[in-house]
Amino acid sequence: MIPVPSDTTLAALHRAIAAEGDATRRAELLLLAARALRQLGAFQAARDALETARIEAPDHPHIQRSLGLELFRIGQVSEGLTLYDQGRWQLESHAKYRRPFSAPYWKGGTVKGRRLLLWAEQGIGDQIMQARILPRLLAEGAAITLEADPRLFPLLGPLAAQITCVPQTCPANTALQKAQFDWQSSLFSAWRFVETPTEGGQCLHADPALTGRYRSAWAKMGSALNVGLSWHSRAEATGALRSITPEALAPLSARPKTRFHSLQYGRPDLTAFSQAFGAPLLSDPSVDPLASLTRQAAQIAALDLVITIDNATAHLAGALGVKTWVLLPKGSEWRWGTRLFETALYPSVRLFRASDFGQWGTALWRLAEEFRTYQTQ
Repeated sequence: MIPVPSDTTLAALHRAIAAEGDATRRAELLLLAARALRQLGAFQAARDALETARIEAPDHPHIQRSLGLELFRIGQVSEGLTLYDQGRWQLESHAKYRRPFSAPYWKGGTVKGRRLLLWAEQGIGDQIMQARILPRLLAEGAAITLEADPRLFPLLGPLAAQITCVPQTCPANTALQKAQFDWQSSLFSAWRFVETPTEGGQCLHADPALTGRYRSAWAKMGSALNVGLSWHSRAEATGALRSITPEALAPLSARPKTRFHSLQYGRPDLTAFSQAFGAPLLSDPSVDPLASLTRQAAQIAALDLVITIDNATAHLAGALGVKTWVLLPKGSEWRWGTRLFETALYPSVRLFRASDFGQWGTALWRLAEEFRTYQTQ
């Protein structure tokens, strides 16, 4: 177990950094310290370090980006994303996310009657999360063209008829590059100009007929609580810290009259997982979320409960309004905020936070205890 640094330790760290003579070097040392503190779950200490670093080097893009995300964590969304954008668009590592369109960037103001080009960015989980502001912008009268992962489009439900959807390709669609728009914006950057953008909850829709077929098929197997499981993240930087083993989830298998379903993307060895988990794990071989989300969304919508780590499944289930329990590591991502059990992103989601770095024990114990007596509502 690695404890959160004490006030004495933090004071000593800051004194050591202050002894460095060069301001830029002090700022970069504070940035490194903030990254370590964030991973330990010491979010306020990390934010304090970044605030000090910004004083030392106010235009440092990595510091702007990191501090922006920490401000987002505590609910300062507009201020945080403004700073985040100031920093990240200077970085070569983020250049691949910026799209080659000529329209001026939206800097706020009314969108009524305006042609607005919104382009989603990063992974499908991020895009699902970003999509929550689409209903609000439509309600305000924007004429929206959305460039995004095409897996997202079938889940927009009634919104799809009001939006021009263009699959995101590289290079960008030629016709889209030639089209005229009043403004463009990253879908995430547009959050800066929407009131309370983290709120909204359910913003995606599963195919009701397909959802009904899943429920009907499971009912024929007998009465049971249908629970979906997802346990692994492929994220290069943080996937290992977020992922969990089947052995760790094994206490869940003791609950009677429970049917477990795999929501894990990729092609996991479900036989090995079931053996380590202690109960069979059902899987629909026609579901491949890496190719399409339509069937997985319907499967999730048919479930009584989803238990997952922080991955795309958590965002999809939350955006569908399905009861979802999310296991988070101690150094959870900025998007999940600081509340112990709830997240402003998805009202249907309950958080189970690890209490120590690299340790799932407390979170799993609490989750298993709640699961033992869980009743659908």
